[in-house]
This record gives sequence, structure tokens and C-alpha cells, in this order.
Amino acid sequence: MAGESKQDAKRADPEATSPECDGEDICEIHDIPIPPDGGWGWVIVMSSFLCNLIVDGIAYTFGVFLPKFVIYFNEGKGTVAWVGSLLAGVYLSCGPIVGALTNKFGCRTTCIMGSVIGMAAFALSTLSNSVAMLMVTYGIVGGIGFGLIYLPAIVSVGYYFEKKRALATGIAVCGSGFGTFVFAPLAAMLLEHYDWKGANLILAGIIFNCAVFGSLMRPLEAPKKKCKPLLQRMAEDKAAQLERGSLMGSQYFTVQLPDGSYEKRLKVPVNVDPGVHSSFDLDELSGAHAATRMPTISEAKGDPSNGDAAQSQEKKEDKQMKNSQLKDNLEDDTKESDKLLEDGKAAAALRGSRTSVSNGEASNVKRRSAGACGSKDDVSSLSASKKDLARPLARKDVFYTGSVTNLPEYQSQKSLGSYRQSIVSIPKAVQSGKAGKKSGGGCCRCIPESARKEISGLMDFSLMKDPVFLFLGVSNVFGMLGFYVPFVYIIDAATTKGIDEETAAFLLSIIGITNTVGRLISGYISDFPAVDSLFVTNVCIAVSGVAVFCVPFCYDYVGFCIASGCFGLFSSAFIALTSIVLVDLLGIAQLTNAFGLLCLLRGVAAIVGPPLAGSVFDMTQSYDVPFWLAGIFLFISSAISFMVPLVRRWVKRKEDAELAKSAGEMKQLKSSEGSPRAVQT
Repeated sequence: MAGESKQDAKRADPEATSPECDGEDICEIHDIPIPPDGGWGWVIVMSSFLCNLIVDGIAYTFGVFLPKFVIYFNEGKGTVAWVGSLLAGVYLSCGPIVGALTNKFGCRTTCIMGSVIGMAAFALSTLSNSVAMLMVTYGIVGGIGFGLIYLPAIVSVGYYFEKKRALATGIAVCGSGFGTFVFAPLAAMLLEHYDWKGANLILAGIIFNCAVFGSLMRPLEAPKKKCKPLLQRMAEDKAAQLERGSLMGSQYFTVQLPDGSYEKRLKVPVNVDPGVHSSFDLDELSGAHAATRMPTISEAKGDPSNGDAAQSQEKKEDKQMKNSQLKDNLEDDTKESDKLLEDGKAAAALRGSRTSVSNGEASNVKRRSAGACGSKDDVSSLSASKKDLARPLARKDVFYTGSVTNLPEYQSQKSLGSYRQSIVSIPKAVQSGKAGKKSGGGCCRCIPESARKEISGLMDFSLMKDPVFLFLGVSNVFGMLGFYVPFVYIIDAATTKGIDEETAAFLLSIIGITNTVGRLISGYISDFPAVDSLFVTNVCIAVSGVAVFCVPFCYDYVGFCIASGCFGLFSSAFIALTSIVLVDLLGIAQLTNAFGLLCLLRGVAAIVGPPLAGSVFDMTQSYDVPFWLAGIFLFISSAISFMVPLVRRWVKRKEDAELAKSAGEMKQLKSSEGSPRAVQT
């Protein structure tokens, strides 16, 4: 199996067999695992599909158990609803913690651990003698177990696919709707033949099957590529830069001849010797330039005693003209370099924390720094270890469910390998010396570095200062307040209208199957570059709000089926297009942080929503107001989300104004510094 995955990786990335990698040392820049885009990846898709089927199928069908819990514990529906809302909310809220565990231990170990915890939680829930104990076992512990299953199932698909990721992720997430379709009648059948305790024991056994599916999520390995030794690559890179003139602005230098004229000569590599520890021949490094020598000090300064007074005037004028052109070229290169440097500093100052440097540029800086200082410690401090590069969440696009070919980061690269390097998150260099020893990780030193880094990445609350994300987060909070209400209460609402319980349970199946269709349609539509994913999401949220708002006006089974089908069909985009909307608004560099914070906000709202609706039912003894309230929440979510493009344009205009102001100040400062120099001249 391992051999097959390596062959798939080679077919997926032709750069894996590049002829330039024929040395003896492993090249660090090629230590990034190559997604096979097929092969064993389809087994990962199947396991992710089944994990989503079980987790969301059980979480969404809590409404089938709600009447049984109310009767058994003799509590109000608002109180009992906390059990199901905790199950759904905790498994969303614990996303950052699960992300850290996944990054440390891998998808396979995390998923198996979650299946064991989930199985134990549902088995222990049968011993509950109060709603409070059921909240802890079924809700909190079960939610943690489901979270440990859900996130690795999503990450593993993105880890194995790039070009076919949209198709693979679409198939995997369809398990959520299909699970609702399957588990709603299954739960009703179990409750009919057993009590809720027997049904939970059977569900515990089903949850434990996720350990088998998780064991299929084997990690990707970095390709075993051979490259030239590091010191040799540093020397060759510096020599190539000198030839192109990238270090000193031009590939020529000026020499004053004895007659006072200037001559332009080609530069040659200087100090290409990487150090005394090198094991290769220096003559091979200099190559064709070995025979060329640098000018001596006397030649560079010019010696009048060696002049030739008999040189013709025509040759002098020709050399003087060349000298003038050379000076102009040098001045133009200097001005252009200064301008680029100033513009880069201004842009970096304005963008602040949202500025990201591509890995390709970072590798150039790394090579130049290594070539300039020649320190082995500096080179090792700037390089990422193979283990860090192979971690599941090292890729910035691992949560992205769309096609990577639509990303600007992909289109701007020359090859898939270049894109892969640009979206890998390089860990920060470990600080050495006394400062590093003093800090020691603070109070979190017991947490592994990879887990600590991932938690800080997923829980960076500085993103809340961004107005675009703030509006989007508030919109999602209101959306999740109403999202879970139909899943929990639509069966009970139908039974109050005289519909049989077994027949009413099929309403959840209708929501599930239409949700599956909606995920496929919304994913297919959003894959077109001309389609605005945010607009599609906003429209779908508004229509789903209308469907929920109309539930109290349904008086027969057909009306409930129509309302359930519309809600399942249009609410799918709210979940399926999350990562695509985040990338469109914030960029791929902010996806991991934004996704973690959004899951946290959604989890908190999901915990509060169903109990709030249940409390309203306990006060009014009618489901009209709870469903109206849920529909209004979805309306508010859609209205706030429609304002996001306006906020985004306002932020862009503000940044452009600050950039123009900064550029004007720089020009004014430059002119003021240059005026005294002109007076002295």
C-alpha cells in the first residue's frame, strides 16, 4: 500500500522526479508531502463519508429522543434541549483543541481516540439518573468525542487531494445529510423496540466503528528526493545571483583606465568558498568564470604613469559615451531599487498582521542570507524540519473545500510544486541562547510545540479586529441560533398537529436527503470563478429562514414535508461554503485562524439556540413562537452577511487612502532630504 501511495504521488507531481535532484543529501525544500489526488485518497474519502454519516446522523436526530427524555426525566423541553445542544455545540467549539491534537498526533490517532471517547460517553449516558448527568455524559463528553472524529475526517480529505479536492470533499461531506436520512428512522425503530437506554447502547457500538474508519487515515510521507549538498547549492545560487546582478544592481562593474576613461567589465563570483568544511572542488563552483580575474587595486584606481597619450580622440569619445550610459543605467537601477524598497515598506506597514510572504520569496531570502553569512547555525534556524512540514495542518489550505485551481495563490505560481511550497506554513525558528532558555514556553511548556502553535493559530483573536470578519462572525452567531431548531423540534411540532410519531420522524430524513442534494449543487455552483459564494450563501440563508418561519402555518404532513425539504436544501450552503467564503473575503493565509474562530462562535450559538426555543415553548406551550424566532434569527444572519461586501469595500478604500498618504509623506521626506544636497552642489 505504501508503494502505491508513493507511485500516486509521483504521478500527481512530475516535479517529484526532477533530474536536478541527483546528489546525496535530502533537499529540505522538497520535504513537503505530495497529495496523490487519488489512489488511497479515495479510501480516505470513504472513511470520511462514513465518519460524517455517524457523527452528524446522531447529532441531528436528537429530536427523535427529545420526547422520550422529557417523559423519563419529567423535565421541560427547554431543560432537556440542553443535552442535544451541548452535543452539537461542543463538537464545534472544541475545533481549535482538536486541531492542535490532530497536528501533533495525526488524523488517524485523533479519530480513533474520538471514537473511543464517544462510545464511552453514550454507554455511560445509560447510567444517568438526571438531566444534569445526561448533559455531562451525552452532551459534553459525547461532543468532545464527536469533535475528535469530525475534524480529522475533514482534514484528511484536504490532506490527500489538491486538484480534485472539490469533488472529494463534496462526496465526504454528503455523509452528513445521508446520515440524517438514515439515522432518523433508525432511531425511531430503536426507540420502538427498546427504550432510550438500549438505543444509546446500540448507538455507542455504531460510534465505535469510527475507530476502524480512522485507522484508514494513514499519514502522507515526504518523497525521498536526492539533492545536491546544501553548501554547494548555496555557492551556486550566489554565483548565479552575481551573474544576474541581483546582489549589486548590475552585472557589470566600472574600471578607470590609465587614460582617464572608464570601461565596463563583467562581474565574476566572489567568495564562493562556502567554508572549510566543504567537501567539493571549488573550481567546479566557479565554472566558466574560473579563468576570469577581478581587477587589481591599481587597475580600479587607475595609474597615470601607465597612460597612453597617443590614443585617438574618437576612442575617448566612444568610451566616455559608454561611461555616461553606464552611469545612467546604474542610477536608474538604484532609483528603481529604492522605490521598490520604499513601496514594500509602506505596504507592509499598512497591511500589518494581514501581510503574508510567500514561501517562495522566503526561500530566496533564506538562501541569500545563508550565502551572505555562511553560518551553518543561521541556515538551520531558518529551515523547517521534515516532521513539521508533514503535519496535517502545516498547509494553509487544508480546510479549503473548493478547487485549489481557482485560488489566486495557485494561478500566480508557475507549477503545482511552487504553489505547494507557497501555502505551507513554515514554523518559526527556535530561538537559541539565554532568551530562549528564560522563556521556556511559559506556563504552556508541557504542551508540545506543534500543538501550541496550532492552538495559537486557530485561536488568534486579533482577527476579531478585522471589520469584515467581525460582521461575518456576528452573522454566523445569529444563523446558528436558528439553525438547529428545526432538527430538534420539527418532529414534536408535527406530532402536536396530529401526525404520527413514526411518520413525523421521516421529516428529518427529508431534511437530510435534501441537504445532501443542496451540498452538491451549492458546491458545484460555487466552483465557477464568476460566482460569488458569499451571495449564494446569503440567499440560501434567507430562503431557509422563510422555510422555518412558515412551519407554524403547516397543518398537514405535506406542508411539513415542503417546509422540511426547503430548509434542508437551502441551509446546506450555510455549512458547505464556509471555507470558500472565508478565503474569498480574507485570503488563504487567514483561513486556519478564521475557520477556528468561526467554529468556536458557531458552537457557542448552537449550544444556546435550541434551549432558548425550548424555553419559549415551555412559556407559551406552542411551537409557533420558537419557529418564528428561529426564522427571524436566520433573516438577521442573512441581512448582516449582505452588509459584508459593503464593509469590505469601506476597508479597502481606507487602506488605499492610508497608502496614498504614506506614499505622499515619503516623497515629501525624500525631497526635503535631497534639497540640501542640491544646494551644496
